[in-house]
Order: sequence, then structure tokens, then C-alpha cells
Amino acid sequence: MPRYYIDEEWDRDALFASRNLVSLEFAADQLRVSPHAVEKAAGRLQGALLMWIFGGRGQRMRKYRDVYVDMGPAPGPDLPHAWQSWTPEELLGEARQRHADPDGLRGLEHGGT
Repeated sequence: MPRYYIDEEWDRDALFASRNLVSLEFAADQLRVSPHAVEKAAGRLQGALLMWIFGGRGQRMRKYRDVYVDMGPAPGPDLPHAWQSWTPEELLGEARQRHADPDGLRGLEHGGT
């Protein structure tokens, strides 16, 4: 569950517009752990971190890395556990709505508070 696969370019753009997505290495640095520890945490069924995996096997995206760690809503501070109150599907749905109409969802912020 903490690894969620995204294949559509529209969904990737929507996530970048509404979520604070960072590289695996940056997340590891911020959390003061190794990149392997971040991957391991996201690999657990009830893992603490959410990783968005972009593209299918063998599919390369020009403007995206393969893996990003969700560090909470954007704009805002890095909150790596902020996603836990919602499913990845809910976060993606909100990102899609925000991307389609950036002013339409004022007040529906998914924060960690």
C-alpha cells in the first residue's frame, strides 16, 4: 500500500502540483536515514512513508524520476507522515481536482495537523 503506481502523465502532473514530492535521496537526508531505510519503510504493508512510483516496468519518463516520496501537501513544510489519514487514491483524487481547477478546492487541504 505505501507504494502507489502512477502511469498517466496527467496524474503525475497533478501530484506534482498539489503534493510535496521529493527524491528518495532527499527524503533520506531529511529523515536522517539511508535511502535503503526509506525504501524499506515504504515497502511495508502499513509503512510510514508513501512512495509514488512513476511509469511501468521499463517505461522511462523524461521529466520525472522513477520514485518520489510524499512529504505532505504543497506548498508547506516536509511532513512525511501527513498522508496517513488518507488513502493514496484519495490524495490522487484531490490532486486531480486541484489540477483541473486550482481554485475549486480551497479549504480541502490534506495537512498533517
